[in-house]
Amino acid sequence: MNTHYRRATGAPVQQVTITIDGEEVSVPEGSTILTACNAAGKDTPTLCYGDTLTPKNACRVCMVELKGSRVLVPSCSRKVQAGMEVMTDTDRVRHSRRLVLELLGSSVDLSTTPHIPEWMERYDADPARYGERAGVSLSRDVHEPGEHHAGNGSVAATMAQPDKIDNDLYVREYDKCILCYKCVDACGSQWQNSYAIQIAGRGFDSQISTEFAAELPDSACVFCGNCVEV
Repeated sequence: MNTHYRRATGAPVQQVTITIDGEEVSVPEGSTILTACNAAGKDTPTLCYGDTLTPKNACRVCMVELKGSRVLVPSCSRKVQAGMEVMTDTDRVRHSRRLVLELLGSSVDLSTTPHIPEWMERYDADPARYGERAGVSLSRDVHEPGEHHAGNGSVAATMAQPDKIDNDLYVREYDKCILCYKCVDACGSQWQNSYAIQIAGRGFDSQISTEFAAELPDSACVFCGNCVEV
């Protein structure tokens, strides 16, 4: 192993060599598979990943196949180990990514999400496969709203939610939220330490909310903009 990188303390950092799609790639010890994929020029889709945030493994579109592993692994958080053999474009990987994109597209407005049209085409994903987004004609779309969000009871928690405007700076478009948690982490311990927003509700009723669903001006929000930045 090479030792071209050095930590801030001056101690050398070992290089770890793994194989990605048959190509050997060397990255600093402690790197993730995603970092190695980027170094190898592999265009790996990510939605919940932030390079300055701790990975949450929430979106699952970065899953890759690892030789010897029974299940697919999230490349954004799995650390590299010497000798790893990673496959990024197998049938299992493509099926997994297609399924995630289709399920997201069936319940969330992805029209402004970067790279989504490209990924939909790449993985032959059809967002209409699981029903019309925000459709209310089917019984499955009728769902009582959770206690932490406003709604009329006719649509599910992450479908066709109205924009929330309670201040002069931010518009919260909940029908575009994929629950990646990046805004929560940026508001909390990883950046701002304001803790103005958190995940409220459970299961399909999960939503980003202030404490007791208070309006932003009445919450701990300091309008720093970090939640928007991520």
